[in-house]
Amino acid sequence: MSLRDLAAAGGIRVGAAVSDTVFASGDEDYRSLLAAEFNSVTAERAMKWMWIHPEPDLWEWEANDELNRFAADHEMQVRGHTVVWPHWGTPTYITECEDAGALRQYLTDHLQRLFARWGGAVARVDVVNEPLHWLEGRHAESVWRTLLGEDYLAEVLALAHEVDPDIELWINETHTDVIPDKHDLFTRTVADLVERGLPLHGIGIQGHQLYPDFSPGPPDPARLHRGVSTFADMGLEVAITEMDILAHPTDSDRLDVQAQLYGELVDAALSVEACREVTFWGVSDAHSWVDQHFGPDRAPLLFDRDGNPKPAYDAVAAAFASRARRANAV
Repeated sequence: MSLRDLAAAGGIRVGAAVSDTVFASGDEDYRSLLAAEFNSVTAERAMKWMWIHPEPDLWEWEANDELNRFAADHEMQVRGHTVVWPHWGTPTYITECEDAGALRQYLTDHLQRLFARWGGAVARVDVVNEPLHWLEGRHAESVWRTLLGEDYLAEVLALAHEVDPDIELWINETHTDVIPDKHDLFTRTVADLVERGLPLHGIGIQGHQLYPDFSPGPPDPARLHRGVSTFADMGLEVAITEMDILAHPTDSDRLDVQAQLYGELVDAALSVEACREVTFWGVSDAHSWVDQHFGPDRAPLLFDRDGNPKPAYDAVAAAFASRARRANAV
């Protein structure tokens, strides 16, 4: 069974981030693998503000529209990614804005045009991505917090819901599964939004496992399970939204080690009923952001550069099968 068949049997989604450049190239092998194995897609760049709305009066719809058509043709759901990203993927007319009223108007106009264009084709959206970017000390303060204040998350959620009451609104964050202090602050932030009745449907835990190159700690399935459970206990849906695991460049058993980690982490997340999605940040090792940042020998995804399944694929398939058995036993 394909991953999408196993996911469907368990009532969940299995997704992949789609490269707009590869997708536009017409690579049929890439498209075929995407359609065969996944039932959800996330645009790697095509829906981010910088690429879709680079100037106040300029919209670049082609990549967005093509991905939505492809998803509809192949019965796939679409995860919108992303509206507000405080420290990247945002054009200069936003990052250099100096007036709170102007920023609010930019956001309102962006949401209205974007959601209208989607017209129901996008089921859910990471309306804010990495709001705690400043906690790791690697980025300057964002214009959103500077001009709108620390409570800007509530304002963005309320406005997005007003523009489209039907679309699922999510907050997506990274490294909460490996930085305890960040998890604790994110938990308090989300709990406050929920207690105040803000329109928040779910939490995305990205799941990039970059240890030891960047991630501050090794992957820990038990910690991931606790993190997923934390937000499930708040009544929220949870997704692993950007999963990849770096393989060690020289270890002879690196793909087996990678497979074990994939299986344990995915199983830990899916053992929580509220976890309804696992999305991998790419389709195959042939096209991954990891190459640019860590080199071409890290093989981070489930399929190799030729599109063949790796040991990690089998491990993830087993975790999906376990979820399906639990779902069907109820």
